[in-house]
Amino acid sequence: MAQVNAKKEKNWFDYIIGWTEIAASVLLIGLTVIVFGEVLSRYVFRTPLVFSNELTQLLFPWMIFVAAISVTKEDGHLAVSYFRDRLPYVMQKGLYVFSKLIMLFFSVYMVIASVKYVDNVSSQLMPVIRISRGWLSGSLTVSFVFISIILIYQIVLILTNKLDVQREEDTLDDMDYDR
Repeated sequence: MAQVNAKKEKNWFDYIIGWTEIAASVLLIGLTVIVFGEVLSRYVFRTPLVFSNELTQLLFPWMIFVAAISVTKEDGHLAVSYFRDRLPYVMQKGLYVFSKLIMLFFSVYMVIASVKYVDNVSSQLMPVIRISRGWLSGSLTVSFVFISIILIYQIVLILTNKLDVQREEDTLDDMDYDR
């Protein structure tokens, strides 16, 4: 994530995002167990698990979209910042805020569209596990609400000079610590 000027103390916001990372990990573990169980059941015992396909269809979007919350918080998305990094800092900051505003616009649009979509499919039941398809599509709504909140929070931090513009060199330095 971009460097924060203040001390690196965790606030309530960091704890909430930390829980989303844990939730994404638990969903990944659950998905792995279900798929492994299906393969084992189908090819070793010759009896497929009838619920595994629908459960996989349900868990996969939740895992992806819950993980997207953490990616947004950590600025882990793809960005081409070559030209921005060569501009004066004031212009870099302006472009950084502009990119966050574009992301926020898209996120709010996705919240609105996903609420309408969930409303449309909520009466449809998944045939085997008999739960509403709204649960499947609800992952979009939940994740983009959180992403919108994160983006608003980051924009406020940038405008109050509590969050510096992330540079490509900072990202590369962060990658070196992973080894």
